Amino acid sequence: MNLKCKPNFFIAGMPRSGTTSMYTYLKQHPDIFLSIYKEPNYFCKDLSQSGYNIQDEALYYSLFVHAGSKKRIGEGSVWYLTSKTAASNIKQFSPSAKIIVMLRNPVEMIYSLHSLYLRTGNEDTADFEQALALQPDRMKGLHIPEACYFAEGLFYTEVAKYYEKIKRFVDMFGKENIHFVIFNDFAGNTAQSYKDVLEFLEVDANFPAEFDLKKADRVIRPLALNQIRQSHPEIKKKLSTKTGDTHKGPSRPPLSPGLRSRLQELFREDLEKTGQLIQRDLTHWCR
Repeated sequence: MNLKCKPNFFIAGMPRSGTTSMYTYLKQHPDIFLSIYKEPNYFCKDLSQSGYNIQDEALYYSLFVHAGSKKRIGEGSVWYLTSKTAASNIKQFSPSAKIIVMLRNPVEMIYSLHSLYLRTGNEDTADFEQALALQPDRMKGLHIPEACYFAEGLFYTEVAKYYEKIKRFVDMFGKENIHFVIFNDFAGNTAQSYKDVLEFLEVDANFPAEFDLKKADRVIRPLALNQIRQSHPEIKKKLSTKTGDTHKGPSRPPLSPGLRSRLQELFREDLEKTGQLIQRDLTHWCR
């Protein structure tokens, strides 16, 4: 592999926290190359390996061979944060890598994740509270949906505990090489959040990206089509079999106050520790 085309930054998590939007905005930047295959999940070997994941080394490297002289080369596998081995695997592969972590209120995140999984077939229990109640059995391999492609994603409350996940990356890369994006900040002031990420990646922070997602998709479409044409046949096959646009779906009723309150209490201690670790007050997510 051409070492100049080796990934040097990773969007490592979390799901349903704005990573696809950030990916779309970063892909517009002239100094940044992002693989056409957003979530190869190559470095989380300890998690379930579905047919969508890239497991072959040569196939993974092929995602970046056309990066040319771009200053920043990356990908965005949101389950790297959950994996217990990804941080060390990435460190060994790219010792000076920059890591981007996007965080959302854990209660909202897992409710959104449940909605996504209902659309994609990973989940077959429509009632969210019932799905939460199934977690102990599912951790034993019971009541796993027939079409499930990622069982660990169904352990919702475990997915939403951030502290240990983030600490693994902090211990491996140091805080100076990790940039945290809070979903509320990203949604409330997208331009500033984007600029902060560009500064972290040490590229031109004044690049005027298109933040309307429909228009942004049109902006990057020629680049994406070119990347697809240049892709390895196996990557083209994986892209063609991936589920369509499942990121947005019909709105759901809000969680019941009782369930929301119980979940907030469940995550309170973890959020307090996480906030101390990343030096951001996250306790408002518990209120």
